[in-house]
Amino acid sequence: MPERDDDLIAELRGLDGWLAVPEAADQRVAVRERLTARRGSRWRVWLAAAVAAVAVTFAVEPARAAVVDVVASVLRVAGIEVRREAAPPIPQASPSPLPSAGAVSLEVAKQRAPFVVRMPAALGPPEGVEIADPDDNGLPRVVSARYRDGTVRFDQFDGSAGAFFKQAREAEWVELGGDMAIWLPGPHTLTYVDRTGAERSATARLATPTLIWERGQVTYRLEGFTSLDDARAAALSLS
Repeated sequence: MPERDDDLIAELRGLDGWLAVPEAADQRVAVRERLTARRGSRWRVWLAAAVAAVAVTFAVEPARAAVVDVVASVLRVAGIEVRREAAPPIPQASPSPLPSAGAVSLEVAKQRAPFVVRMPAALGPPEGVEIADPDDNGLPRVVSARYRDGTVRFDQFDGSAGAFFKQAREAEWVELGGDMAIWLPGPHTLTYVDRTGAERSATARLATPTLIWERGQVTYRLEGFTSLDDARAAALSLS
């Protein structure tokens, strides 16, 4: 069996806890009912639609090949796209900061952000907080916090507007408090996408293992934990 097919099967098996897809020939009705019962984040709807497409086009080779690319090679959480590539490009040694990034207190970040700012209580008070890429009214697009001498970074932003894309060798769907998240266990390239949708290659940097998830309208990325269990514990402590 081709390796691409093996990747697809692994992805679908990983969805077992969230999407119970029966073995009937036409899966569309069952998947639609499942989506209705478990309405939530936009990225889960996108992924379920991809699974439905796999089910109804499984025997059609050209369409099925396209679906394999979507499910196995690109993973999305609102505002972040992860592209799985065999050899991600190596970013420059000294990446530029995010646009108009500036240090502020946590209180100021909470006042200015256009979304509710939450921090992982399990990590204690952040060592530093930054806001970046403000609009014409001064509302920042991204709020970032540093912990543990800067080895752990926590970003949050409105997931309705794409802000980052990642290129990684490994990426997988994992469970997080009953929902799904993306876990990148190894170093990967992280690039900022500005308000116009342009990829700002000057900001590209090599990121450490990262957990990505969404709650409501806000997307989070927690970088710096080598253990998925430790990253989960911190992520589930948001307050």
